[in-house]
Amino acid sequence: MVDLLLLVIVGAMWVTLAVGVVLLIAAAVGRLPRRVTLGLLAVAELATVVAVVADIAYVVAGHPGPRLATHISYLVSTPLIIPAGFALTYKKFDRWGLLIVAVATLIAAIMIVRQVQTLGFLFGYLNVG
Repeated sequence: MVDLLLLVIVGAMWVTLAVGVVLLIAAAVGRLPRRVTLGLLAVAELATVVAVVADIAYVVAGHPGPRLATHISYLVSTPLIIPAGFALTYKKFDRWGLLIVAVATLIAAIMIVRQVQTLGFLFGYLNVG
């Protein structure tokens, strides 16, 4: 069960990262239709929420990790990053708007990595300690 929860968290991170990369490419190319952009942001936000819920289940199952206070701050702030990026550009998804939501989505993926690291797990070469 523990391995499954970690797999869900890491999978959600990869989904969020993939959406961020797609949005970043779209910002470089020009623009995406508004519905496509909103759909991609919804997928990224859903993946972020799934990662947070799986992470909470992991902690409640008895694996708090060495940095619980830092971990809780990541759990609270991570789901708010993508909506904050959207709030900055909700009127117009031009090239700069796409860049803002792409960066917000990439930051959310990095925050999920940090969640895993604050539980005390190494995350490949991304472990900063």
